Amino acid sequence: MKDITFVDLEVTLNTCRVVDIGAVRSDRTPFHENSFDNLLLFLHQVPYIGGHNILKHDLSYLKPQFEKAGCRQPKIIDTLYLSSLLFPEKLHHQLSKDDKLQADKPNNPVNDSLKSLLLFEEEQNAFERLDSMLKMIYYGLLHDTDEFGGFFDYIDYAPDILDDLSGSILECFSKDICISSPLAELITSYPVELAYGLSLINCWNSSSGIPLWVLHNYPKVGWVMERLRDTPCENNECAYCRGAFNGKEGLKYFFKYDSFRTYEGEDLQQKAVEAAIEGESLLAVFPTGGGKSITFQLPALMSGKRIKGLTVVISPLQSLMKDQVDNLWKNEIMDVVTINGMLDPVERAHAIQRVEEGSVSILYISPESLRSKTIERLLVGRKVVRFVIDEAHCFSAWGQDFRVDYLYIGDFIRLLQEQKGGKQAIPVSCFTATAKQNVIQDIKDYFFEKLNIRFKTFCSGSTRKNLKYKVFKVENEDEKYGLLRSIIEDHDCPAIVYVSRTRTAAKVATRLQQDGFSAGTFHGKMETRMKTSSQNDFIDNKIRIMVATSAFGMA
Repeated sequence: MKDITFVDLEVTLNTCRVVDIGAVRSDRTPFHENSFDNLLLFLHQVPYIGGHNILKHDLSYLKPQFEKAGCRQPKIIDTLYLSSLLFPEKLHHQLSKDDKLQADKPNNPVNDSLKSLLLFEEEQNAFERLDSMLKMIYYGLLHDTDEFGGFFDYIDYAPDILDDLSGSILECFSKDICISSPLAELITSYPVELAYGLSLINCWNSSSGIPLWVLHNYPKVGWVMERLRDTPCENNECAYCRGAFNGKEGLKYFFKYDSFRTYEGEDLQQKAVEAAIEGESLLAVFPTGGGKSITFQLPALMSGKRIKGLTVVISPLQSLMKDQVDNLWKNEIMDVVTINGMLDPVERAHAIQRVEEGSVSILYISPESLRSKTIERLLVGRKVVRFVIDEAHCFSAWGQDFRVDYLYIGDFIRLLQEQKGGKQAIPVSCFTATAKQNVIQDIKDYFFEKLNIRFKTFCSGSTRKNLKYKVFKVENEDEKYGLLRSIIEDHDCPAIVYVSRTRTAAKVATRLQQDGFSAGTFHGKMETRMKTSSQNDFIDNKIRIMVATSAFGMA
């Protein structure tokens, strides 16, 4: 190993005063003294100095000391920038503080210097393991940058510059980026961002997203990723775009279906999916049980696969959110979570962490959650590619009474867009089974007034062939219960009995249980644990009959 010394300065946050200095040479010789004069003696004729975030932090204090002493400043190696490039699967890149038994105990700069040295050794090994072409691409992009130039000099890596860097990138990532990507522009104007983007693509099957440190310091990385992977071209020779934006291929990949559902001969589901893939805002009126969920889940999963995009699904009922998440998990689609009141604190913390880390493509929340600062922080930190509003008739038919927070959705989306710079509108998809024209018009008017959105509309017919209705006249509660018993006895299948009041739900369920039926209860006033248990028992066929209010969902 060449001679290199890693340095760490401890500085007070308020006064920016250096209170401790530590350093470690490559032969493991330590230095620990709050004296710049003695540090410079320790660094005498060292050709390289390194540190974790030394460029943005320690160097601002060290540089004046070198100038004051008339010393030549050694070449700089920053392990933080290298870690983000060479270990892209990691979301966090700060040094571990496992030597600290107490959080408020001061950092030990010698220990941190040694950790940086050990990390640097790992980074050299990681670079050595890279494909030879990828190493040359990184060198072509980064060799003359402040962030990486010292590293290539230290490891004596100086191959001939590739004659056609754009062509080499396309060759190396032929199945992973669009062949029409503006690589020449990105190479010239955003070489570091492009390198980080390629690094992420190289480990794209990892469960993590773009590292938070990279997003903070190089916010254009997300934009670069969009240019590489989320801007479809019309070139038939582009293998990436032919697959990444193909709804039928996505349907087969994620859900194992060969074709989309049709409505009275019309391929509305496929057309709605394709509109979403193309970035359109849309309003879909599809029948209950008619494939609404897949229509918004598929574009969301495809976007997650392309750029780790997050689709936010707003649904009024916790039971429906849980049901949809559980169904996706059963199909081994794990990049989806819900954050709602049915989760215990541990489950909620884990869901929040997964969204933050970028391993989630679909997030289900209630409209009330949009007023949560935690949810707002999560969405500001992610690339939100679409809002999906399920049960969108709440805006019109009974939104004022049932979910007043539906009327806040447009304000929240506008606020989020402003926090993200306001340059790019976030598309919206609305889904409902209510086909009344005045309801549809109310939804359209709301989003045009709030966000200047004009929806592309997909409406199936109003006929519901999968539903049958019967009305029975009864004289009293006993006659009503007797009829209910007869219907249940005549149909050997799971049943949901809807009632209007929570008290009635408990009363009817108890009566059915006393008569030997396997029955459970679900309503909004139940404890979270009991609601979850009751819903799971019904889904797992542990109980045959669910007596519920509309909180259980009508689908």
